[in-house]
Parts: sequence; structure tokens; C-alpha cells
Amino acid sequence: MDNYWQPLISTFIGALLAFIFSICLFYLTEKWKSTRANKNLNTNLQREFDYNIQFLESYKSDFEKLVRAISSNNKFPLIIFRFYKLQRLFILEAFNKGLLYQYLDVDDINDLDIMLNYFNNTSDTLAWNTLGGYKNNTTTQQAALQSFEYNKDQIDKYIGIQKKLK
Repeated sequence: MDNYWQPLISTFIGALLAFIFSICLFYLTEKWKSTRANKNLNTNLQREFDYNIQFLESYKSDFEKLVRAISSNNKFPLIIFRFYKLQRLFILEAFNKGLLYQYLDVDDINDLDIMLNYFNNTSDTLAWNTLGGYKNNTTTQQAALQSFEYNKDQIDKYIGIQKKLK
């Protein structure tokens, strides 16, 4: 009888320890994968902020030229509106994973959300409509200037937000 219990108990203890080890190994592996994924997301988020800052600075320059052209009553200023070009892939992924909530306060998240909602096809369409109205004399020079100066100020504000978040 003694020969029967000793192998049974040793097999049971070995299987139990192997089971516990496999659970620990699983959780350690998942933790490592999660940490690595968050690190990659942070790196990509930094690159996206860099791209957005560079894009917004260039776009601000375009709006400054547009405002100068309208101020001099040029009816054919050259500009291509690109509000939709702001990159948001990794920002949205960081939102979805809750990563931004770990690093940012409520005001920063609110500013980022407002920025993402500002840069879209609707803003693009509104800018084109304003410029078209100015060219066709249905929008006054003053109204067009106010609209595009507002856009320029918003772009400047969002450059600051991006730099702060980076």
C-alpha cells in the first residue's frame, strides 16, 4: 500500500506545482506583452505628436499667407485646406486603451478631444465655403479675415497643446 501512495502523491504534487508555474508564467508573459505594447504605443504617440506639430506649423504658415493675401484684397489666394490631415491613429488608440488617462489631467484630455473634433472634413468644407464666398463677393473681406484669423489662432493653440502633451 505504501508503494501506491508515494508515487501518487509525488505525481499529484508535481502536477500541482507545474500547474501553478504555468499560471505564473502566463501572467508574467501577459504583463510583459502589455508593457511592451504600451511602450510601443508611447513611442508611436510621440512620433505622431512630432508629425502633428510639424504639420500644424506648416499649416499655420499657409493661413498667415492667406490672411495677408485677403488683407491686400487678393481674390485668388493659393491655399489647399488640409484640416483632415492631422494624424490621430495612435492618439485614438491611446484613448481606447486608457493610456492617456494615466498621464493627462481632465483639461488636457478635453483640449485633445476638442482638437481632434476641430480637424476634420467639416472644417475643411467650411474654409472652402468661406474662401469661395470671398472670391464670389458673397462673403465680405472682413468676415473672411475673421474666419481665417480664427483658424490660424486655433492652429497656434493646438500647436501649443501638442507641444505640451509631447
